[in-house]
Amino acid sequence: MAPGTKSDDIELTRLNSHVFVKWGNPLSANGSPSVILLYGWMDARYAHLVKYVSSMHSLFPTSNIVLICSTASWFVSTQAQLDTLFKPVADILRDAQASTAFSGILVHIISNGGGFNLVSLRKLLAKTKPRNAGADAPTNSTFPVALVLDSTPGNDGLKSVLTDMAPSNPLLYLISMPLFALAHGVYYLLYNSMARNPPIFTELRSTLNDPNLLPTITDGKDELEEIPRLYIYSVADRNTLPHNVEAHIKAAQEKGFNVAIEKYLDSVHVSHARKDPERYWTAVYDLWARAVRLTERSQGPRTSL
Repeated sequence: MAPGTKSDDIELTRLNSHVFVKWGNPLSANGSPSVILLYGWMDARYAHLVKYVSSMHSLFPTSNIVLICSTASWFVSTQAQLDTLFKPVADILRDAQASTAFSGILVHIISNGGGFNLVSLRKLLAKTKPRNAGADAPTNSTFPVALVLDSTPGNDGLKSVLTDMAPSNPLLYLISMPLFALAHGVYYLLYNSMARNPPIFTELRSTLNDPNLLPTITDGKDELEEIPRLYIYSVADRNTLPHNVEAHIKAAQEKGFNVAIEKYLDSVHVSHARKDPERYWTAVYDLWARAVRLTERSQGPRTSL
């Protein structure tokens, strides 16, 4: 199918309350990633996220597409609880990495809520051991890796959190804002001040510019030019302000990452795929094709799209 088209019959396997999988057949990947991690925005409706899975499946029908949902419970969850939640994701990555047919990973993050879940998964991966790969399995430096950043990262702390979580009803908005502000203050006190963790947006922005995107999975990917990324954002986004995304783009470029940009003019937060699906999904497909080419260029031909 052409980029932007969707199949109508998508069935996902539920692994737990936050993790769902559309199983593919990576043994016949033919240039597609073995695993796609699709991180949904905070408190997104499942039906909306399935549309992204459907479009992704139309581009890469042989890939295992892992949908990771984000909810406001993230703010009150311990890392141990998040480790349990995301262990199935880590297991899928490890099983794929150990396969001789491993053909890479595409990470697709939507909004800051999706990014926070990536931060949590990285902490789990960093403290667990990789599978014993087969003798013919690709080394970490010989498979493609690519990153899509849709409507992220923000950098406005409480303002971003309130905008993301605020009800659209004006009365509910007025009632809920003091409660959200109080909850954010308590979270900051416990998570940042007492536990000595960095502010969540500082940690998110730093994580997304770390060359080792998935610790113990992508440890050998140290050539930043070979890890392409795509920023999708909009001038009209009032949740993730464009100047915050552009500052992150500049930092990524200065660090040496291979950067592509899709800047929309009038689509609101996390609506870019709905606004212009052909443009959106063509950009995603082209990103992965570029990741494959860059890996082939440095290692010699191994697969093609």
